[in-house]
Amino acid sequence: MDGRLNEGETRSKGGLAAVGLGALAVACCAGGPLIVALIGGIALGTVFGVGAGVLAVSLLAALVIGRVRGRRAPGAPSVETRQDPGA
Repeated sequence: MDGRLNEGETRSKGGLAAVGLGALAVACCAGGPLIVALIGGIALGTVFGVGAGVLAVSLLAALVIGRVRGRRAPGAPSVETRQDPGA
């Protein structure tokens, strides 16, 4: 035993190193786009969430305004058509 590796052991360690380097390359190359996609997805979700909130508030305001204006009696004159009795 002189401390040297025989050819079979060298080949198996070289193959294992190649697999490790391949896994590292795949993880590094896929990590960047994955992080960018995650951040983009969060940003897009935020935009859609804010847009949905604005739409909901607008619809609620329209409903409230519609109900307030609809409370007048159907035959009652509006402010514009009413005549001043003192004129």
